[in-house]
Amino acid sequence: MTNSDLTNSDLTTNEPDQSANLVPADGEYAAGPRRGQRIAAVAIWALLIASYLYYIRSRDLSPLEAADQLRAILVDNWWGPALFVVAYIARPLVLFPASILTILGGLAFGLYWGTAWTVLASNLSTLAAYGVGRFLLSGTLGDRLLELAGALARRAQAHPFETTAVMRLLYFPFDAVGYLSGFLRLRLGPFMAGSFLGTLPGTVAFVGFGASVESLSDGTPSFDVRILLASVALVVSGSIVKSRVEKRYVATATEPEVNHQ
Repeated sequence: MTNSDLTNSDLTTNEPDQSANLVPADGEYAAGPRRGQRIAAVAIWALLIASYLYYIRSRDLSPLEAADQLRAILVDNWWGPALFVVAYIARPLVLFPASILTILGGLAFGLYWGTAWTVLASNLSTLAAYGVGRFLLSGTLGDRLLELAGALARRAQAHPFETTAVMRLLYFPFDAVGYLSGFLRLRLGPFMAGSFLGTLPGTVAFVGFGASVESLSDGTPSFDVRILLASVALVVSGSIVKSRVEKRYVATATEPEVNHQ
């Protein structure tokens, strides 16, 4: 072996390996090419919100009145269910209340089909919010925010199903749960399962409330008392479960984090 070979070998051995830093999962190098895409996405999102606000304000519509206009279209057309699902998926992008569309599902399609279409639509809407949160807060900014979140982020990532189910049962803001879970990079499967189970009782209750409205003649609603009472019972039961889950969650959240070696 020559001195030249020794010199090259020593240099190769002593130089730090840079290859591990070239393609990080969500790091600074990967964030660069996507920064422009995220800026464009935020701009489009802001345009959607502005367009929606302009539409309802130019026509002096409240969210309830906008939903009533949509109800007429849903009821009168065979493709109403498809439009309902699309509207529900787009809803978080314009910050339209989920509760109003959930009630609308029961009002337009009845208890059984209303529940089926609303469960499908709400879960697709949750998936959309999760994707937005994960995309917009990826890269360096997301990494730094996760570091600031510290133990709370690690706890959520270690228990994505439980974390999501608890947030749903505690009635955290519907879309915020999706955005936050995407930002925290919770595993998609457990997140969706926890969201589905956590929202199901409330979804059925709100759809049932809408389905209990039999007519709106002269602007005065008449109700199917049986469906209405069942919906109220679900809401009361959900409140009891919420109280117990909240107490248990607060108790476990205050326990010190244990690092297993």
